Amino acid sequence: MTTKDRPFRKILVCATEDWFVLSHFQPLLRAFRRLADNVVVAARDSGRLSEIEALGVTTRPFDFARKATAPGVVFATARRLSALIETERPDAVHLIALKPIVLGALAMRRHPTVRVGVHLTGLGHLAVTQRPAGRLMRTGSLALMRSLLRRDSAALFVENEDDLRFAGSTEQDRVTVLGGAGIDPAHFVPVPHSDGPPAVAFVGRMIRSKGVDVLVEAARLLRASGSQVHVSLYGDIDTENPDAYARDEIERWQSDGLASYAGRVDDVRVAWRAAEIAVVPSRGGEGLPRSVLEAAACARTLVVTDVPGCRRFVRDGVDGLLVPPNDAAALAAALARLVGDAPLRRALGDAARRRVLDGFTEADVEAALERAYHRMAGFAG
Repeated sequence: MTTKDRPFRKILVCATEDWFVLSHFQPLLRAFRRLADNVVVAARDSGRLSEIEALGVTTRPFDFARKATAPGVVFATARRLSALIETERPDAVHLIALKPIVLGALAMRRHPTVRVGVHLTGLGHLAVTQRPAGRLMRTGSLALMRSLLRRDSAALFVENEDDLRFAGSTEQDRVTVLGGAGIDPAHFVPVPHSDGPPAVAFVGRMIRSKGVDVLVEAARLLRASGSQVHVSLYGDIDTENPDAYARDEIERWQSDGLASYAGRVDDVRVAWRAAEIAVVPSRGGEGLPRSVLEAAACARTLVVTDVPGCRRFVRDGVDGLLVPPNDAAALAAALARLVGDAPLRRALGDAARRRVLDGFTEADVEAALERAYHRMAGFAG
């Protein structure tokens, strides 16, 4: 596509963390590079902005104050974001995840002609919290997001149909349901199934909304019943997240012999070469966990909770097994069933791989984004 054929001069992408952009949104950046003469990414600099620039885009260090909830800090950050938009003068701003969406709703009041992509990746811990302050924050955040979506120049991107309820009334031609972040099936290739006792693994950030403690309790129940299932945990302790597990809690799981903690792994394929069963015990709040797609592409057997995102991908008994969230006994029963049934493990793992190829690849996500932004180019600015 030549420069004159591109529908946008500049797109500004707003995300909280540089590592989040690199782990989940490289397909999005490739699509935007075909759509716009210039793509600018604003994210907190943890030392990896240069890796984003190597993808052919410009970066701007921007701290979205992910942990901050004090009104003074929120409004000050929104003013800084408004100033950045004024400086960059983009044709469109793409806001990824709830914090940039909320700040964007405040900042873009001063920029009514700029098109906006509202990219909801779930509500995080706000989706499951029952604390009064959290519920109030959830109500306020959703109200701001809905105000942004009322703009004639706005479009909504979600990773599962359940999350559409958060958006309120949005015209269908302004909604795109993406196949998560997308996965490269040539990079994540099927791993041969094991004939021996299958190992179990969790891959993801070590935060409570991921439900890792439920998996550990399921391991405790299995051990009490005489089943020796080895559980490995892979992922960072996200200290910036108020939902993070304490390090001593994880160490206690290890000392009790319930799980081994490998920490962050640069190549998650290492986990799926060692473990045949992938568990995603999420409590909810996610769009579509990338770990589900990675494990599925490797033909691992999936056990996930019946929450938005997970249940969009896994059809119970077809592509994996669904269990209720926060139910260690049900999770233990599902694992015991799979441990004792190698043909079922193989059938579910192979079906999960086929499922990835039907709308959840990076190419699928890129194509969906391009179609949506070509429609956005015709929206009133």
